[in-house]
Amino acid sequence: MTTLREQIDRWEADLETIAATSSSDEWVLEDRRLAEALHTLSAFRGRILPELTAEHPHDTILSDEIEHLVDRLQDLRDDLYRTVHPADSHREVAETVAALRALARVALRFEQNPADVA
Repeated sequence: MTTLREQIDRWEADLETIAATSSSDEWVLEDRRLAEALHTLSAFRGRILPELTAEHPHDTILSDEIEHLVDRLQDLRDDLYRTVHPADSHREVAETVAALRALARVALRFEQNPADVA
């Protein structure tokens, strides 16, 4: 069984791979944001949220906020699939992924021992 830290580290490493690949293969911004959205949705719904709720069932506020952002990312992903989509969809995907990164770091703080935090 993997830990929450391992799942988040894996997700962030995969995002770095997407960024490197999109740069080296000269992807258009739309393709990169779509790949980031798809991967993030899969990682959070399939691995990170279940791990978070299993390890910290008492922290429903954090889980709810993450779930809200994941739902928003799903809407943005759906926008990117459309031929004509809002002009700020790319920016909103990047901002949503950044917010999820921040909340993931908060979740990892709960995983640490109190002695490690001080």
